[in-house]
Amino acid sequence: MQTAYLILIIISIVLCLPYVIAMATIINGWLKTRETKTSITNKHIRVSVIIAARNEEKSIENCLYTIINQNYPKEFIEIIVVDDNSTDETKNCVQKLSIKNKNIKLIELHTFGLSGKKQALNTAIKESKGDLIITTDADCITSPLWINNIVNCYLQTDAKMIVGPVMFQKETSIFEKLQSLELIALIASTAGSLFYNKATMCNGANLAYTKEAFYEVEGFQSIENIPSGDDVLLMYKIQKRFSKGIIFLKSRDSIVFTKAQTTLRSFVNQRIRWASKNISDINATTKILGAIVFIFNLYLFLLLILSIVFYVFNFPFYLQISLICLIIYGIKCFIDFLLLFLASGFFGKQKHLIYFLPEQFIYPFYIIVIGLLGMRKKYTWKDRTFNGKA
Repeated sequence: MQTAYLILIIISIVLCLPYVIAMATIINGWLKTRETKTSITNKHIRVSVIIAARNEEKSIENCLYTIINQNYPKEFIEIIVVDDNSTDETKNCVQKLSIKNKNIKLIELHTFGLSGKKQALNTAIKESKGDLIITTDADCITSPLWINNIVNCYLQTDAKMIVGPVMFQKETSIFEKLQSLELIALIASTAGSLFYNKATMCNGANLAYTKEAFYEVEGFQSIENIPSGDDVLLMYKIQKRFSKGIIFLKSRDSIVFTKAQTTLRSFVNQRIRWASKNISDINATTKILGAIVFIFNLYLFLLLILSIVFYVFNFPFYLQISLICLIIYGIKCFIDFLLLFLASGFFGKQKHLIYFLPEQFIYPFYIIVIGLLGMRKKYTWKDRTFNGKA
């Protein structure tokens, strides 16, 4: 038993150390990513803001109003909304606004491929006139300086792609606030990785790229039959072609706000959609990071089960095994809390940290379940069922 206990300690160190190193690297990257201060640009380029919308009658008008009221010359803004076969009043809402705002253009998508959103974006980009493509979602709102800051970042860095921060707003339930904590960690991890020119994640709700770069990497070609990934998979293609061409825009005035999922069913479907990409479609950095996080959480879960079994059956060394489990859990809590503590202030979500411990208890189970369900590649989103097959 002593030998088994020693082996368990060695395994724990081997699995814990990569997680700590990865998280510490991300934290360092987040801290070293310079926060951009807003300044009004004097140089203007034409931008095309593209929104792929499906059944968004409740939110599309608010989204468009925030874009119409940008602190950026209207003559340099083109807004293209692609109605992706909506069955509600989305199209009529957009048409009503376009009568008063000539820079709003509606495109109706009458066909449906496996990835409606990629098809919608591709159609809009073909008809766009802007040099810089900016994407957001129909349920998002932006600050008046959003486009100004993206253009400034582009002019100062000559970036091929600009990844912006996204955050939830008006969270009322504990469930929604737990989602905010997760999103803070994801956005901070995105920024921390990009500091080292490692592309892992991004969000199409706040993303910009040059039309030239889009066509140079052949757009969505080769990834068009994957239901999700209009943002991340395109980012991988752009980084492969331009190794240092992707920038994270760390600016409070550039945060795009959206709403958290209100039901467990919609939340699970969203997360499965995020996790449903084929291993072969993911770049090496994301594979390694994903494997480290999944294996570490799986090990922590198995260790917890082992501790309970040893305690129930009064096996020897159950106290020692429980101690190992508590130590690893403590290390995880410390490093995860440090990331959230440092990043939550940027988003003004420090009060949500009171839900940190409940989230940490749930998170290992959540990672395992979503990871396994994501392998099935079957989920429902926007009233459509996807099974991952072309």
